[in-house]
Amino acid sequence: MWVNIFHQPFPINTWRRYWLRGVGFGGFVFLFLLVFQPFDLNLYAPAQLLFTTGVYGLTTAVVITGGSLLLIKGIAPYINEERWTLGKQILWNTFLMICITFGNVLVTQWMHGMALPVSWYFIMMKWVFMLGILPIGIAELITYNHFLKKNLKSAAEVSDQIRHTKVSTATDFETKIIAYPKPPRKQELAGYSSEKRKQAAALFIDTDLHDTLAFPPPIVKLTGENQGDSLDIVASSILAVQSLDNYVNVFYESNGKLQTAMLRNTLTNIAAQLTSFSNLYRSHRGWLVNTDRVVKVDGNAQGLKLTLVYLSQQVPVSRNNIAAFRQLIGDN
Repeated sequence: MWVNIFHQPFPINTWRRYWLRGVGFGGFVFLFLLVFQPFDLNLYAPAQLLFTTGVYGLTTAVVITGGSLLLIKGIAPYINEERWTLGKQILWNTFLMICITFGNVLVTQWMHGMALPVSWYFIMMKWVFMLGILPIGIAELITYNHFLKKNLKSAAEVSDQIRHTKVSTATDFETKIIAYPKPPRKQELAGYSSEKRKQAAALFIDTDLHDTLAFPPPIVKLTGENQGDSLDIVASSILAVQSLDNYVNVFYESNGKLQTAMLRNTLTNIAAQLTSFSNLYRSHRGWLVNTDRVVKVDGNAQGLKLTLVYLSQQVPVSRNNIAAFRQLIGDN
């Protein structure tokens, strides 16, 4: 149903885009009022008309730019961006148009040197919505479709890269070793018993894979802020790390099963402990992901969504990180 589009994820844009939008809508209001002269503006002298339309255009630009700054700096850091939808964006724009109404009434009182009755707020609100609702609605739909198409294309291209470079995600060890047409990568072998690794090593005694299979991978120690709070883990078995306020949730695979561990620490500090592993990538402000464990990529207007082996929930890739993520997938 068409109303479902209002529940679709919508990106919170960068400051540059919002600044340009504020200037653009301010310019639109100025030119529209100057050229078409609605609301009895045709009664104004040329100089007064130019000044008045310029003031209303400037008011629109200041409110939109200031509101956008509030959204980016004051609201976005404290909400789950994944729950920001097209419908919420439209409600936010409605709030901004109400603010523009109050701003226009105030500058009208200033220009005419008189207090306006309360009824003027409703009259001005009608004018603001008549002038703004259509271009704002069109702009948001264009923005939504632009990022949706762009990210769906990126998702399809990255998924194609993964299909051509990843080994089978089957959990059966012998099937992965024997049936797959090329030797597995060592990142795919973490978490299996040393006995099985040695058995498989015999199959590749004359290749570089022999040492990889015969000897266990290095262990990394993830430490928390609390004394004694740590996790010893094979780095390649890490699936993802999620930030949860003052904690991180480590998702990892052990013996073919999903395991989790909580540490009191920030995602930034955990990422710093894993800098030597290029496949562990900060895809989002709240997520660190093992790119070697990605099996599927989907896209929406906000960015990419990664499906990882063993992990039921998808891991987001923010729009600003898509290019670097694609490069990393290609290098691996």
